[in-house]
Amino acid sequence: MAKVGTMDTKPIRVDYSNGDYSRAYDLITGAGLKIIYKNVSSVEPYHVTIHLENIASRDAAAQLLDEAGINWYPATPFF
Repeated sequence: MAKVGTMDTKPIRVDYSNGDYSRAYDLITGAGLKIIYKNVSSVEPYHVTIHLENIASRDAAAQLLDEAGINWYPATPFF
């Protein structure tokens, strides 16, 4: 059943074409953090925007990615 309400999240963006997404996904899910939604860009630059369960989870995921040497960026709109 879907939740109803506002998502309280700060998304993370990682590169897709260089393998960072696969490494980030394995690291985040392996740590028990819950990914709510992810979106793969279909135009260059190819990247994935990952929304985690809450802001605390996002901060924990960002720290994990930093420690693993995976580049991540705050999500910004693109057209």
